[in-house]
Amino acid sequence: MSTSDNSDVPLPVNFERLVDSVLSKKPVLKKIVEKYGHKTLHEYAQDYIDVNRGPGFAKRQNEFLAVFRKSIVRLLGKDTANAATQQLKKRYFVSTADHHGPVTSPFFINGNLVTAVPYFGNPDPLLRYIIVLSCGNVSLNNSSYPRGLLFTAYEKERIINHKVSFFPASDRLCPVFEFRSYTADDINNAKKNINEKVRIGELGRPYANKIGGILDEIYLNPEVLGCKTFSEQVTKTNFNLWQKFFEPSHVTPPDLIYLEQEKLVMELLQTKHFDQDTVIRHILFDEDFDVLMKKYFDGIQGAFDLEKKLGTYLFWALPKGSKYRIQLWRSGGELVSEDGNYRVKLTPEGLREAFGRKELIPSMMLCYIVLSFYYGIKCLGGFSQVNYLTEMKDAYIKMQTDRGYYRSVEVCARAQTKEMGGDFALAFLKCPNGKIIPATGIDLVLYGAPDTWSRLVHKSDVLTMKEAVYSLMPEFYKIVYPEKDRDPELSAINSEDATRILNLEGKLEPCAEIKKEDG
Repeated sequence: MSTSDNSDVPLPVNFERLVDSVLSKKPVLKKIVEKYGHKTLHEYAQDYIDVNRGPGFAKRQNEFLAVFRKSIVRLLGKDTANAATQQLKKRYFVSTADHHGPVTSPFFINGNLVTAVPYFGNPDPLLRYIIVLSCGNVSLNNSSYPRGLLFTAYEKERIINHKVSFFPASDRLCPVFEFRSYTADDINNAKKNINEKVRIGELGRPYANKIGGILDEIYLNPEVLGCKTFSEQVTKTNFNLWQKFFEPSHVTPPDLIYLEQEKLVMELLQTKHFDQDTVIRHILFDEDFDVLMKKYFDGIQGAFDLEKKLGTYLFWALPKGSKYRIQLWRSGGELVSEDGNYRVKLTPEGLREAFGRKELIPSMMLCYIVLSFYYGIKCLGGFSQVNYLTEMKDAYIKMQTDRGYYRSVEVCARAQTKEMGGDFALAFLKCPNGKIIPATGIDLVLYGAPDTWSRLVHKSDVLTMKEAVYSLMPEFYKIVYPEKDRDPELSAINSEDATRILNLEGKLEPCAEIKKEDG
């Protein structure tokens, strides 16, 4: 029997230890798998469109929809805005699993493909959009690679994972939020990079031409080049790039709307909360809430940790000229940086002025308080979100109970926080050496076939939710545990090991293939 590096412990035993190690840190994920793991991915995704809304909720929902529609009108036009708003009014759910960048990362591709499966054949004419409120508060250098395109090549008898950036390396630590738009020169430099890969034998010319065509058609579109920020460009380009993934299969998918959640939350705060008597206003401006926020949210992932100085309080600062976001902590009626050099008054006027200077980014905690706990929208998330969002919900309810805000408790109690809409394994690419690896979005364009979509649907009908999650456990382990805390035997387990242990070789069939004669 196979064993892990120099260990006498059988590999399946170590894999079980790895799974237990991850689930011990993610108890909500454990409960989700126990409850729904037997369902196929298709069956599990079918539940996304069922939303638990309580009575008397229309006013808040209409507030949210008005701001959402306004944002979409500006970026994608009235027709799309009207149709997407109609859908959201009836099917009040979004995904918050993705980072705001080109939709090419396998993690994000798979989540959106799983969401798309139950749309096909659904008789509801309003169900036309996959709506993603993506996180822009990530660096351009994040592992999801929001600063460019990811794709795979097979040259010189080896698999090559390519990255093509739209921005210079000096910008890689900047957040996506409010980052400058790319220019035609930036995209032309990316094309030069692609041609260089051809010259050195790391990419075939036919594939380079296909990618160049995508850059010309989508990324060099004059309307896209006219955008003020990279975030706006991402919304426009992902809308069109997503359609390309399905062209080899000759099917029409639901449209993909990527909207940066932080900008949406800022607009909601300014128009609906700064000057109105809402619980959000009290959280922002009443010092009485400060004690309760620190009592209940301290230590929750995605919120803040006062002892370890992790996270931030309500907002991150991004002072003009700075490439890096700065932590802020509440001190009296102000938010102040650790060194005291940056401060902003916690008043409607103070925040408005800072918003106008583009110096503040809503924290993850604040975004979810607004979107999930106040407006009640169902947020599909990844394997970590289902845990920290549930913990935040519990903290929010305790805080509101202490204040006697029972209406807020009633609304938040209905918030659905345990909906896993990402971090699944579905789309795979077969390489000429026989290896099967996760496919990027661009891989589906380069190597897709007429039966690519039918294969994905078939796989969603035979692969269980538990199998899809467990096959990624080696990746989750490396995310959950910092390197210094990892067990070497468990770190040695990879996705191929997981596939064999779970007996998934037959189920994880590729939906696209690099053919050697084409390479």
